Amino acid sequence: PRLKKEYKRKQTHRLDLYVREKDWSPNIYTRAVRSSIPSLTIPSASFQLRRCIDDYVVVPYGTGSTSHTGLSYDVSGNYFDLDTTYLETGYLYEIQYSFYDEENGWEEQPYRFKFRVVD
Repeated sequence: PRLKKEYKRKQTHRLDLYVREKDWSPNIYTRAVRSSIPSLTIPSASFQLRRCIDDYVVVPYGTGSTSHTGLSYDVSGNYFDLDTTYLETGYLYEIQYSFYDEENGWEEQPYRFKFRVVD
């Protein structure tokens, strides 16, 4: 929610992650009555930032001894602050997510969020 197609350079933006149950499909009553469906909280999640034009990994997953890309969470769900100071203007970037599952370890999610950095 609240994701934009463009983010200004030299700013910090809060990005929220919306997660729902697998194969969940609300009926018309749920959609009409509830304005927002609560997000599931993932206790151990990480992100990776990649430049789309050349597939260069700008910020790798921090899933090892340092969790520099770990997502925070509160009652509203997961989020992280993206600092665009070091990103180049005009390029398209994508964010990938990985969730930790005790049975399978870190699992990269198939969904990607793309955005452009502007001045």
